[in-house]
Amino acid sequence: MRPRSISVAWPAQYGAPGNHFPADQIKAGLRELGVPLAFEDIAQVEGQGDGRAIVLARAIVGHESDLIAFDLSDRQDLYDDVADRALVYFKLQYAPDGYGRPNVVPGGYFPANLRLYRYLPVLRGLRSLRLFRYDVYCRLGLRYGGQEERRKAHELLSVRSDFRYEGSLFRYPGGPDKLPYRTYLFEIPRAKVCVDIPGLGDFTTRLIDYLAVGACIVKPPPRSRLPITPVDGVHLVYCSSDLSDIGDVCAELVRDEETREAIARNARDFFDRNLHRRRLAARYIDAVTDARASRLRGRRGSRSLAN
Repeated sequence: MRPRSISVAWPAQYGAPGNHFPADQIKAGLRELGVPLAFEDIAQVEGQGDGRAIVLARAIVGHESDLIAFDLSDRQDLYDDVADRALVYFKLQYAPDGYGRPNVVPGGYFPANLRLYRYLPVLRGLRSLRLFRYDVYCRLGLRYGGQEERRKAHELLSVRSDFRYEGSLFRYPGGPDKLPYRTYLFEIPRAKVCVDIPGLGDFTTRLIDYLAVGACIVKPPPRSRLPITPVDGVHLVYCSSDLSDIGDVCAELVRDEETREAIARNARDFFDRNLHRRRLAARYIDAVTDARASRLRGRRGSRSLAN
């Protein structure tokens, strides 16, 4: 089934105010893929907040319409009542052991803002020049969870004398010490190594921003699953879960230019192949197509048994 045979009814309202940041990227990816979109008043889940966030849409083929769900939550648990009803349930912070539900699939993750795509050619060009201002870079917010882990990472990196560290513990954009999103983006390619620390959820928009630009990333091992798993030492580098070696891992990459730059190139390629909005949209359409085909086979099997 080709993508153009499926259209999507997209909600006119997203339910929770913050949902528009990732939801607009899903919508943009579907448009870029050529999927027809119609905007409708689709009832959304009430009571979103405290890390819970979900957007409901409908996939349409001919006269058939099915609920599809995009669980944007930083939590790993599901909206079980929605998962019971949805043809496909795309879970962003997908638990490593899965959910025992074939219709619940990893949904990927997104940059902080659609504007990343506008700046991406320039950011990548700047990264390729290797005009580094920082050895290790790590700006972290404390508003959305992970405070203890993030403070620890910042403290461990701040005391190192064997590399130049640029970091802070304030959120961007917004807050009393706000750093504009554009300014933050243009700091990424000026760093040899970029550090990501989980917040309330394992995946962060910071991680995806880093991958898109093509940074050499250091982070703790993942606690959630992407649709395609990045490889340690190839697409990024994992430090220990307790962060005890984070400074040493960063220092080694600062010194080892060949390894560092290979990882940075692989990170960019991983984003383009797996996490670009168009690639994720194609994955969503494929999942809907497969779910419909499976349901059709089930119907045919039922009729055969009945005969």
